[in-house]
Order: sequence, then C-alpha cells, then structure tokens
Amino acid sequence: MESRYQCKDQRRSGSTAINILRVQAGCILILIAVYFLQAATPLRLHPDTVVLFSIAETAEQGGGYLLHGEPTRFPPGYPMLLEFLMRMHAAHVWMIVALNVIFMVIGLSAAYSIFRSERFSRSSALGVCLLSLLSFVFIKYSAIPLTDTLFFGVSMCAVVLMKRLAAAFSWRMLTGALILLIASLCVRRIGVALIPALPCALGVQSSVRRYIAQLSPRKKATLVLAAASFGGLMVWLVLATSTLSDFSAVLVGHTLIESARGVLAGHTLIESVRGVLPFHLNELGEIAFNLPASALPAKVQTVLPVVGLSVCILAVVGASRRKTIGVVETYLASYAAIILAWPFYDPRFWLPVIPFLIAYTALALERVIKWKNGARIVKCYVMMFVLAGLVTMVSNTALSFSGPRFGDLYTGGYYHSTYCVVWHCSDLDSAKVDVDALHLLRTYK
Repeated sequence: MESRYQCKDQRRSGSTAINILRVQAGCILILIAVYFLQAATPLRLHPDTVVLFSIAETAEQGGGYLLHGEPTRFPPGYPMLLEFLMRMHAAHVWMIVALNVIFMVIGLSAAYSIFRSERFSRSSALGVCLLSLLSFVFIKYSAIPLTDTLFFGVSMCAVVLMKRLAAAFSWRMLTGALILLIASLCVRRIGVALIPALPCALGVQSSVRRYIAQLSPRKKATLVLAAASFGGLMVWLVLATSTLSDFSAVLVGHTLIESARGVLAGHTLIESVRGVLPFHLNELGEIAFNLPASALPAKVQTVLPVVGLSVCILAVVGASRRKTIGVVETYLASYAAIILAWPFYDPRFWLPVIPFLIAYTALALERVIKWKNGARIVKCYVMMFVLAGLVTMVSNTALSFSGPRFGDLYTGGYYHSTYCVVWHCSDLDSAKVDVDALHLLRTYK
C-alpha cells in the first residue's frame, strides 16, 4: 500500500513539474510574440541611433564608415548591417526591430543552453529566460535600433562555444569561438570582455594542458608568440574599428559624464572609477526594481546605489557557489569590471549579462529561502519584478500602436521637438530640432 501511494505521489509531482514547464514555455512564447508586435512602432530615436544610421548612410553612398567625414567611437558591425539593409531596400523600422527581437531570442536560447550545461534545472533555466524577457531593459531597448540585442545574441553564442571548447577541445569549436569573438568586437567595443574567457576555456582543458606540457621549449616559445600575436590582433581590431576618444577625453577632464542626475568630471582613471561607480550601482538598482529611476519615487531613487551594491554582492555570492571559475564567470567578471569603470550612464549597458545576474542572484537567494520568512520575501520580490515588467510591456505596446499621438507620448528627450515636426505635436521649439534626426524620421518608416 505504501509503495502504491509513493508511486502516486511521484506521478503527481512529475505531472506538476511538467505542467510548470509548459506554463513557463507558454509564457515565454507569448512574450516573444508581444516583442514582435513592437515591429509596428515608428522609429524610436536615441543619440546612438542617429549616429549609427548616419554612418550607415555615408557608407552606403561610398563615403566610408564616417560621421560627417570624421571617425566615430562605434565599430562598423551595426552600421554595416544597416548599410546592407539600405542596399537591399529593406531598411524599414519593422525589419530592424524584428532583427533586434530575433537576436534577443538567439541570445536567450544560448543562455538557456549555458544554464542547462551549468546543471540548472529546466524550470530554473526557463525561469531566468522568462525574467529576462520581463526586464524593462530588454523591453525598452529591443524596440530601438541599437547594438545591444545584436551584441547579446552574438556574444552569448560565443560563450556557448567557449564552454563547449572547455568541455572538449575541437579546432572547429575554437575557430567558431574566434569568429564570434571578432564579430562581437565588430558590433561593440565591450566585446573585449570575451577575450579573457577564451584562454580560460583552453586552460581548463586537460588535453590542452598535456599537449602544451609535452612541447619543446622552442615550440612553447612559438605558442606564446602566436598567443601574443593574437592579442595584438585583437588590440589592433579594437583600435581600427572604433576609438576610445569618449573615454580618454574623460580622463583628461574635457568630457562630462551625463547621467540621470547630472554631470561629473574626471581627471585620472582612479578618480573616474570612483566617480562613476555610484552611477553604475544606480543602474543595477534600476534593473533590480525593474523600473527606470524616473518612474520611482524620489525616496526610492536615493537607495538605488545600495540596491545595486546588493545585486553585485548577491551575484558574487552566487558565482562563488560554483566553486570553480569557468568561462561564464570570467566573462561576467571582465564585463562588469569594464562597465563599472565606463564613464557613461545607461542601464542598457548591462543588457548582455542580465541573464547571468539573474541566475547568480537566484543561486545566492537559495540560502535566503531556507530562512523562516525568506521564501515569502523572495516570492513577493519576484511578483513585484514580474508585475513591473508586465506594466512596462503593456505601456511599450500601447506606445507602438499609438498612431498620431506617438510624437507626444514618446518625447525622446532631446528629440521631442524633432518628433513634433513630423508628428505635429501640441508644442514645438524649432530651435531644438535635430537635422540628422529629422532626416531619419522622414526617411525610415
């Protein structure tokens, strides 16, 4: 009798687990479908969007990847994609937004593969993907022509290949990882964060270590020279495809760091890092609340850096539970170190690693759940995160289908007056109209 009851209990628990997986998968598919609905949006402007489109237009006309005849800080990857769409007469807003969503889905699929290889359960891996889709950062920036989701998709695929390379060495896998690493660098400069993950992938491979140990001193020297040459190639690629003028200008005190709260000047690397660190913790606080600072009460905004610091601590604690430093940990640490020193403010900088932040924070919170009221607190937080994401998704979709009211609803900050020229808003300051942005709004529908 007891064994019969045990079998029934096992069947019920198994059935419940399958139902949970189905619900999670269904929710993910629904959210992805809603993401694709954002393809109906008019062009959403961002300062980087204007620059990227302008570079692509110059390249399409044979003028090279320049902005008004001058090199920019942007690598040519995304402008090259836009140029291709322009030449194919397919540079429509709906196409660009759809590509954003496609690369986002590719990135999340790669993230799911990574978490499964890290021995996350199916439910946990799907949960991370689901929460990532509900992040306001993913929702907001997937509808804007920017490099973030493209980089997310490419870089996550690179991490997948590096993890497989760490598990079993293969020249085909190494070649694929190198190609995706170079592609990531061509999309965004932060692709350099992937470089330390590659030797980490090779270093944990026992067959690679044995192969190196058996080499003669001369061959070892040749191998070191080849590795140094590859490193030099990566440095050349970064310098050849983009500039660090925006960062270097901050170090000499000529550039101001724009943030949601004001500006900050820096003179040395240490001063810059010390000055910008609170701003990046502020970004992580926004990501944790799943709402931009502008949507939060003033009192809550004051604690955002503290919340952001808590996210950092939890992510480190969660990563430490892995007990080994692998490809993912190396990439995340490199990425975070670069962003925390980067002298500009925007929550979207964290988009490519948000799934990792969620996963490692969840690992750290597993201990909290064991406390008396810990599970209740965590559940309440997850519900708050999900609710905020759903509200953002609804408002984002409403904006995409707002029709003639789009110009008033999507102020676009600096570009509000520019939108008003096209969308005939109630207020218009012609002195603030951006000529380049106005051209884009009239050209790309």
